[in-house]
Amino acid sequence: MKQKVNEFVDLFPNFHSLGPTAQIVRLAYFHAIEEARESVNKDELDHLFRLADVPVPKNLPQLLTYLCGKGQRLINAKGEFSLRREVRKEIEQEVHGLRGSAAPPRLDGGSPFDFAGRAFTDPKVGALLDELKKCYPQECWNACGLLIRIVVERTLDAVDTVIKAKSGLRDKINACRGLGTLSKSLREALDGLQGAKIIGDIAAHHSKILLDKPDVDLVLPAFRVLIKEVKAI
Repeated sequence: MKQKVNEFVDLFPNFHSLGPTAQIVRLAYFHAIEEARESVNKDELDHLFRLADVPVPKNLPQLLTYLCGKGQRLINAKGEFSLRREVRKEIEQEVHGLRGSAAPPRLDGGSPFDFAGRAFTDPKVGALLDELKKCYPQECWNACGLLIRIVVERTLDAVDTVIKAKSGLRDKINACRGLGTLSKSLREALDGLQGAKIIGDIAAHHSKILLDKPDVDLVLPAFRVLIKEVKAI
C-alpha cells in the first residue's frame, strides 16, 4: 500500500508544502477512491500520513473537527470521515488534470444505458440495464447507484473465472489488474469502476449521503467501456 500512497501523493507537485487540511482531504480522497473505502477514521489517516512520509499533524483531531464544521470539507459519522460530495468532485477534477486525462465527458442524446444492437446473454444484466434506462430520466439516483454496482459486478464475473471466484467488488476490480488479457481501454477504466462500488455502497449503506446526478455521471464513462469491452454477458 505504501507504493500506491506515494504514487498518489507524487501526483501533486507540492504535496509536502500543502497545508495540513489540504493534505487531509486529499488523503481522504485516496482512501475513498483509490482504496474503494467509503470513509476514513483518524487512525487510518495517521497511517496514511506515515506511509506517505509526511509528518502527521500534531493537532489532527482538532483539524478533523474543523473540517467537519467551519471548514465544510468532511462529514463525520461517529468517527468515520467522508468527503462532502462537492469536495470529492473538486479533487476528482484535480486528479484527472494531474494525470493528464480529461474529466468524465457529459453524455448527451440517448440513454447512457442504451447499447444499440447488443443482445445480452446474461438476462439479469439486460433487465437491470432496462431498469436503469427508466430510473435515470426519473432522477432516481440512489436506485441507479445500486443497479450500476450490480451490473459492474456481474460483468466482471464474466471476464474470467479468477474474477468470479473473488468476493466483493473491490477484490474483483483489484484482481482484474493482474490479468494480462484485458484491453488497454478496460485496464484504464478500472479506476473509474471503483467509483461504481462507492456509489453503490453509499446508496445501500450510508446513513446521511444521498446520490445525485453528478455522482452517477462520474462513473458512466468507465461503466460504458466495461459493457462495450466485455462481450461474454
